[in-house]
Amino acid sequence: MHRSSLPGLFLCLALLTKPLFAIAVDPLNALILTTPGVYHDYQKQTWILAHRISEQANIRFDVSLAELDRWKNTDYSAGYDVLIYNLCLADNQDAKLIANMRRQTEELGVPALLIHCTMHSFRNTDLWWPMSGLQTVAHEPLGTLTLKKVRQHPVLTDISDNWVLSHDELYSNLAFEGEALLTATGLDGQLHVTAWLARPGGTPVFGTTLGHSEETIKNPHFQRLLASALLHVTGNLSPDGKPVPGMEGDPAGMDIFENFSAPRGVKFLREEGLACTYRELAIAAGPCYLSCILNPLEWGAETAACKTACESKLPSTNVLIQRCTP
Repeated sequence: MHRSSLPGLFLCLALLTKPLFAIAVDPLNALILTTPGVYHDYQKQTWILAHRISEQANIRFDVSLAELDRWKNTDYSAGYDVLIYNLCLADNQDAKLIANMRRQTEELGVPALLIHCTMHSFRNTDLWWPMSGLQTVAHEPLGTLTLKKVRQHPVLTDISDNWVLSHDELYSNLAFEGEALLTATGLDGQLHVTAWLARPGGTPVFGTTLGHSEETIKNPHFQRLLASALLHVTGNLSPDGKPVPGMEGDPAGMDIFENFSAPRGVKFLREEGLACTYRELAIAAGPCYLSCILNPLEWGAETAACKTACESKLPSTNVLIQRCTP
């Protein structure tokens, strides 16, 4: 008499419904565009964010440090699936540079992530903000931010409805064109967008004004937000907020950096250089700031205007980098 094995039947069914091996998919290729850092430790941020994103997404990175000539005169997005802008070019007003950076996404169709001071780059022009969807030229003092979800979205998976960051800057919104994801209430009592999606030229872009402090950069929810956003703009995030098959990261770590390039003599400022910039800024504007605060308990419009006027005494970013590069 033929006898069937029930455990054997279950095994056969399992083999029919589950692949014997993980789906092999080539990793995404990302280019990180960054600058030496004056107000931000971009060397540390680059290392932390790249490693934490790679734990959640199948990706490899190249790093381009302050290669303004390359960014201005070449299609530097060629061969990349996504561009990650984590830079600060606040004083720059080069229209040709801005146009070519926008071209990579708006015309050549390469998705992008734009982080924090990227939104304050080129802020003395009206040429850059259409790329991100947010116009902003100033921020509130470093402090605690309570972030509220505007809507449910796969990018916001695992982000709580009242997510609190203890040390970050709220960027004041002047104009916004996009799909808001997170907001925070400013000192002016108004809601300001802090994370969003946009489609310049029809290409998906994610932007966030968060990411000033090391506390935020190391926050697991912030890291998850960036990883999910990267997967979303490249079409690799499922509706449940998980990577599509083959796009899962490697929590064990991997060799994630392929190439690093920078103009001759250009380096990250690192901690030593950042300490130098803070000294230079304090020497340049510290006495002026103190003269504005006649009464520390009163901080009105007149004091704020005085403090803004002091900023004209600050050395430019380029000068600080020249003086403080290790």
